[in-house]
Amino acid sequence: MSDQQVNLVAILTPAPGKTDRLREELHKITQEVYKHEPEVLRYHLHYQKAPEEFVMIERYASKAAFDSHKDQPAFQNLLKVCEAEHLLSKPLELKMLESIGGHDNRG
Repeated sequence: MSDQQVNLVAILTPAPGKTDRLREELHKITQEVYKHEPEVLRYHLHYQKAPEEFVMIERYASKAAFDSHKDQPAFQNLLKVCEAEHLLSKPLELKMLESIGGHDNRG
């Protein structure tokens, strides 16, 4: 699997009253990933109102790129801030996905 792209969805559920603060931290990490992690091919943040969740859709060039992402300062900082400030109402949920069809764009 080391040469295959890795696709996943990360689901973050904000604690009551912490939505804006979590959104702020998630915007920070999207910018840092774009600047410093060229093998992260997709890192799109989405929001759902009910039930309230942030959903990050991610694609990595390889398993090595995904493993590296987990060790990057921006991701480690996000985990620390979420814990220290009790930003999540439940643990971060990761869903590893296997692409079986469809397309990314029409261009």
